[in-house]
Amino acid sequence: MIAMKKPNRRHLKSSALSFAGWVLAASSALASQGGELPPVPEPPTFDTADPVAYGAQIASFADRYDQGWFDEISLGRMTLFDGGGDSVERSFTRMVLEDAELGDKIIVRFMSPAEIKGVAALTHEHAGETDDNWLYLPSNKRVRRISGANKTASFQGTEFTYEDLSNLEVREYDWRFIDEATLERDGANVPVLRVEGVPNYADTGYSRILVYYNKDNWRRERMEYFDKSGQHLKTQDLSAWKHLHDRFWRADRFVMANHLTGKRTELEQEKVYLNLSLYPSSKDGEPRANLDDSRFTTQALQL
Repeated sequence: MIAMKKPNRRHLKSSALSFAGWVLAASSALASQGGELPPVPEPPTFDTADPVAYGAQIASFADRYDQGWFDEISLGRMTLFDGGGDSVERSFTRMVLEDAELGDKIIVRFMSPAEIKGVAALTHEHAGETDDNWLYLPSNKRVRRISGANKTASFQGTEFTYEDLSNLEVREYDWRFIDEATLERDGANVPVLRVEGVPNYADTGYSRILVYYNKDNWRRERMEYFDKSGQHLKTQDLSAWKHLHDRFWRADRFVMANHLTGKRTELEQEKVYLNLSLYPSSKDGEPRANLDDSRFTTQALQL
């Protein structure tokens, strides 16, 4: 069981806020790149008669619907529950640099408590190829590359694996439409399209996933993960949605539940900044700079 330890929530929050503030302050001195947000794309003519074609169209359009935000910084709390209900709490920050063609770059960093502060994971996605992952441990001040065989391992005791740290890359799955259903979300019944994705890339711990796409705004409401033997391994539920800049949907709450162990990891996002150029600098009121590749190197991982 996880040892119970009462966290200082004020410290958890202030640590993550100070890091986000540092990133935002550093970005204010550079040129803005993000510019205006793209319009909502028009949906294609769906081939509903063919489950394979329809499933691929749903996944591809949902992916295109959420493109054009350029970069993202979020901070919040992560709570790890063991099978007996005991828990530990951490604060974290997450930075993403969008690249719809080549693959996003992502850093997840723990800010507290002290024993895990500074531990960080860097992901370079590669569309159609194996992603690159690195882990930084402050205790030995070294960056370790995560091999393909270890991508299915737990990320620092959470129910998320290193594979889960990557965003869903549509081109890396073979899709098939399953059915229409409803899902309770934030007090309402939401119509969803259930689509199956079978990974076509190496170094995966899953035989297939089931994605529940919101029929009205194309956000992913739920993802179910099945292990190599076909067992329903995990479910990730997303809720507490916000419509940022009246264009992009972001969930403030993520719950990844492991059905085989009874463990779960809950994420509560307290701040989300989407496209930094749309947030004026507190110093001069000018648009902030967007993140760039220099923030997503193994050297930056050690900051």
